[in-house]
Amino acid sequence: MPKPHRTVSRVMAAICFLALPAAGGEPPPVAAFAALPEVEGITISPTGRYITASIRQGDRAQFQIITHPEREIKVNVRLGDKREVTKVVWLSDDVALFEQSWRVMGTDYKVPTGALSTVHAETGFVQPAGGGNVIDILPNQPDHILVYVPENRFGLAYRLDIQTRRPRQVARSAAPFGTFIPDADGNILITVGQSKDNRQQVHTRPAPRKRWRLVASFGAEDEAWLPVRFGPRPNTYYTLDSRGGSTEGLGVYDASTGQHQIIIRHPRVDATSLLVDPVARVVYGVRFDDHYPRFSYTNPSHPLARQHASLSKMFDGDTVALRSTTRDYRLAVALVTGDRRPGDYFLVDTEKRKVEPLKSRKPQLKRESLSPSSPIELKVRDGTTIYGYLTSSATAQRPGPMVVYVHGGPHGLRDYWGYDDTVQMLASRGFHVLQVNFRGSGGYGIDFERAGFGQWGRRMQDDITDATRWAIANGTADPGRICIFGASYGAYSAMMGTIREPDLYRCALGMYGIYDLILLQKQGDISRTLAGQKFIRRILGTDPDELMATSPTHQACRIRARVMLVHGGLDERAPPEHATRLRKALVRAGNEPEWLFDRQQGHGFLGDAARVDLFERMLAFLQEHTGNRASPEQAPLGSKACR
Repeated sequence: MPKPHRTVSRVMAAICFLALPAAGGEPPPVAAFAALPEVEGITISPTGRYITASIRQGDRAQFQIITHPEREIKVNVRLGDKREVTKVVWLSDDVALFEQSWRVMGTDYKVPTGALSTVHAETGFVQPAGGGNVIDILPNQPDHILVYVPENRFGLAYRLDIQTRRPRQVARSAAPFGTFIPDADGNILITVGQSKDNRQQVHTRPAPRKRWRLVASFGAEDEAWLPVRFGPRPNTYYTLDSRGGSTEGLGVYDASTGQHQIIIRHPRVDATSLLVDPVARVVYGVRFDDHYPRFSYTNPSHPLARQHASLSKMFDGDTVALRSTTRDYRLAVALVTGDRRPGDYFLVDTEKRKVEPLKSRKPQLKRESLSPSSPIELKVRDGTTIYGYLTSSATAQRPGPMVVYVHGGPHGLRDYWGYDDTVQMLASRGFHVLQVNFRGSGGYGIDFERAGFGQWGRRMQDDITDATRWAIANGTADPGRICIFGASYGAYSAMMGTIREPDLYRCALGMYGIYDLILLQKQGDISRTLAGQKFIRRILGTDPDELMATSPTHQACRIRARVMLVHGGLDERAPPEHATRLRKALVRAGNEPEWLFDRQQGHGFLGDAARVDLFERMLAFLQEHTGNRASPEQAPLGSKACR
C-alpha cells in the first residue's frame, strides 16, 4: 500500500512535477491499483495567479491553493474523512468557491455533500457559503450563484448570496425529481422531471415566476429530446435528441418557436458529453465514443476548440479534457487519460507554446507496466453486432486465462475505452480481460438499449456467451481457464453465465450483486418509488415463473463453477439479503461459496485498506481457479442435482 505524503510541503512540491516510477520487471503491487487517485480538481484562477488541487493522503484529502509561477502555498484546507473537493468555481480573481463530495462505490463516482465554502486565495480565509449543489454562476452578480436542493422529491433552485449565505428560491420543478437548465443570464425557464408513471417531462415558462407549461413527455422506450445546456442564441437550449435516428445526437431547441434542429449525430453511438468553456460557459464541442473517444467541434474557431485539437494531436492515442482556463484563455489545465494513462494534469501556456506537467493521478503506475485495451466488434448468434474491449499484456499467454468483466447498470451504462483499475490489475497478472457492451447497454442508441428489456438472463446473457466463445475461437482464451465476474448487475450476469453455460466458466465472482429478481421488486432503493417499481416491471416483466427461472438464487443448484460473493451490509441498491439467500442456496447445493461480507460497506467498498483487501482476495480467487488447465467439457465442481 503506498505511503501517504509526510508533510504539506512535500505534497505541494509534488504538484509541480509529473513523477513516474522507474521501470521494473515485476508488475505493480495490487495496492497501486486499489489506491484512489492522489490528486483531483486542479484548476487555474481567472488571471492565472493561483492553482488549486484536492490532494489525497490515504482516506483523507486536502484542498490547496498555490501561487503561479512561484509555487508558494497560500491555502491548505483539511477535509473530512473520505471527502474531497470535486467542484471549484472562481467567483473573482482571488476568491474561489468549492464544493465537497463523498467518494462512493470505491470508484470515481462522487456524491456532493451539499456543503459549500469560499476561500480567499491571498489571505487563506475560509468561510461556509451555505448549502446546495452548484447549478451555475451568475456572471453579472459575482456574489451570487445558483444552487439546487432536493425537497420532498421535487427540485428547488435558489439564488444564493455568498456573503450573507441567504438563499432566495427562484424555481420549483414542475415534476418530481426535477432538474434545471439556466439560460445564459441565470434565469431558470426550463426544467426536466419525472412523472408518477415514469415518464420524462419537459416544462418551460416564458419568464421567471410564471407558470410552468408541459412541452414534452417521453416514456422509457420513446425517442426523446432533453435539454442539457443553454444554447447558442437567446431562448435556445442544447439538447440530446434521439428522434428520427437510431442514436442520440446534439440538437438545439428554440423555446420561443418550439422548433428543433439536429447539429451533430453519430450513426452508431450516442453523444457522450459536451465540451464546455468554463469561463463563458458556452458549448464548443461534443464527444462520441465509437470504439475510441472522438470529438466534433460545434465552434472550431473557439480558443478552447483550437487548444483541444492541438493537444489531441500532441497526445495522440490518449484523451484530452480541458478542465479550467484563465479569462483570456492564455493558460489552461488539461487532464490527459488513456488505457495506459490513469490521468496526468498539465498546465498549457498558449503564449509560450509550452505544456508543463503538473501532477499524475496515480504516479505509482508507469505507462510501460500497463496493458493496451483494444476495441472489439463481432456478430452474435442472431446476426446483431455488439461491441466491447479486450485488454491483454504483451506477455500474456495465447491462449491463456481470461476474465469476462461484466459492467453494471445495465441499462444506460456501457464500457468505455480508457484506464480501469480492475482491468489493469488483472491484465498485469497475465489475464486477458474481456468487456462486452451487450444489448441493453447504453450508448449505442435507443433500439440497442431497448433490445435488453425483458431479456435479463436471456438475450443479454447470450451476447456475453457469444463474445466469450469468440475469444476462444480466435485463440485468445484458453477454454478451460475462463472466469466471469462483475458488480451489481454484472454480479447477476456472472451467476447467470454459469447457470446458462455450466461448462464455459471455471469460476464466478459477484460483488454487491442482485441475485433474486422477485426480491428486487420488493427491496432496494429503486423499488421505493412508484416510478422505480414501474421501471423494474418494464425491464424484468412480471411473470413469477420467469423471474424465478432467471434468478440465480432460485437456480443455484445449476451452478457448477466455484463462486465468490462480496457484499456490504449497508447496501441499499442490492440489500444484503440478495447475497445471503444465494449463499444459503449454494450451500444447500453442495457448492459453498467464498464469502466476503463487510457490515460497514455499501454498494461498493470504500477506504484504501478495504479496497486493497478486496482486490487481493479477488485476484487470489481468480488465480486459484484459472491456474491449471481443465477440459471445457469437465465441470470445475460437482454440485447436487436440481430437483
